[in-house]
Amino acid sequence: MIDDDVTEARVAPEAPLNERSILFWFALLIALGIIFIGVRFLLQPMAAASAFGVPARGTPTFAYLWAKGTRDIVSGLLLLAFLRVHAGRRLVAVFLAVAALIPLGDFMNVAINTGTRHAGALVTHGSTFVAMVILAALMFATRAGARGRFARGRVRGASRVQATAH
Repeated sequence: MIDDDVTEARVAPEAPLNERSILFWFALLIALGIIFIGVRFLLQPMAAASAFGVPARGTPTFAYLWAKGTRDIVSGLLLLAFLRVHAGRRLVAVFLAVAALIPLGDFMNVAINTGTRHAGALVTHGSTFVAMVILAALMFATRAGARGRFARGRVRGASRVQATAH
């Protein structure tokens, strides 16, 4: 049985990610870009596959292209949902860090299947991976600074009260 006198360790509230942060706008740009790419895979699958770097000539159906489009749309919508509800920086950073494995996998897919013939696609996938990792790292770094303010009991916008000795 748990003793009532035992208090739980409290975790300081996390700084939310909101429209006042440049990191919010970069994350929004990534989300919209991912959704755009996904929609293109649904509406123009052959052109999207070519731009991806692994053309789909001879594919009897668009099944894998539509699956990729759906994956991208859902990934982008999930990131948009986190931004819309002003999720904490740590949650968005973790999502971006894990989701960065998608463009890394895409980079490897193109490199393995076409070598350097589609250098533009390799640059796109590689730079997307790097951008997402850097954005996640910046969110983790800025979160640490915000945690210190909350740990001292100060909330953004709250007035300071100074005690003076008499």
